[in-house]
Amino acid sequence: MKSIAIETKPVYAVVGQDQFRKRNTIVAICDEWAKSDGIDKRPSRYEGSKSELAVVLDDVRTYSLLGGVRLVIVDDADTFITRHRASLEKYCTEPVDSGVLILECSSMPSNTRLYKAIAKTGQMIKCDPLKGQALQAWMVQHCRDAYGKQLDRQAAWRLADLVGQSLGSLDAELSKLSIFVGSRPAITPKDVEELVGRLREEDIFGITDAMASGDTAAALTKWEKVLATDRAGPARAVGGLAWGFRKLLDLKLQSESGVPMGSLARQAFTTPDVLQRRLARHNVAELQDNLVALLKADVASKNGLSTASSAIQQFIVTQSA
Repeated sequence: MKSIAIETKPVYAVVGQDQFRKRNTIVAICDEWAKSDGIDKRPSRYEGSKSELAVVLDDVRTYSLLGGVRLVIVDDADTFITRHRASLEKYCTEPVDSGVLILECSSMPSNTRLYKAIAKTGQMIKCDPLKGQALQAWMVQHCRDAYGKQLDRQAAWRLADLVGQSLGSLDAELSKLSIFVGSRPAITPKDVEELVGRLREEDIFGITDAMASGDTAAALTKWEKVLATDRAGPARAVGGLAWGFRKLLDLKLQSESGVPMGSLARQAFTTPDVLQRRLARHNVAELQDNLVALLKADVASKNGLSTASSAIQQFIVTQSA
């Protein structure tokens, strides 16, 4: 997947839901202007929910004492745009040449006058989450560009399966993997399993084991450890635990159908005796009930009735009892 070409424009809209891509895009804009003007560009930043248009535009219109243009960023600009839409439409139609205005926001419909004005005089840059082949391509390219390593495509799929689709989380894991492989030029699926897979499964199955044993305190302690060591833990907690229970359910059903424990252990990246003890703690009906309860917790967090963290805590307490 090719990077977006940054042009030197007087106004930008960096739009989308992927914070990692938006952050890197804004850095790229500042770098491009620094290269163009030949001086270090240190932008002014304003919080969209609290800033007034007059203050922001005064900053944009003020010539830099160091020469060149001023860079002014409005973060979380959705409410800022809503409050000042008409004036922003007017400004973006005829922006000044003394400064650069960068609006970072979650959405900007293409049928609005503001979108059309920025598309004409500036640059619209969309930073939506990547999925499927686009995500895999980004991982391969980013690993090469940022860490100088070749990422095996199967390794990319496995890493996304374990970590999720957050580019920030994937970048963090790729950084660790690049150190883990040392002087070797490529990151393989085996490397991903060694460094990420086993650690992630230990975290998840540690919680499920404690819940199955009725040890609520231990399960909550392990959950708090996940939060402390994983910046994206709350965001993908429900999905991570759901993956763990689905994996256990699948292994349990295969075991009851006669699949040898050795074969199942290879699927679970553990030893037969460890897996046998783990499966003995669960029955099929219990695992199915846990998945239903997780679905309810997921719905509650997405509907604003609970946070992901508190939803998981409530799930652990209820299902461990």
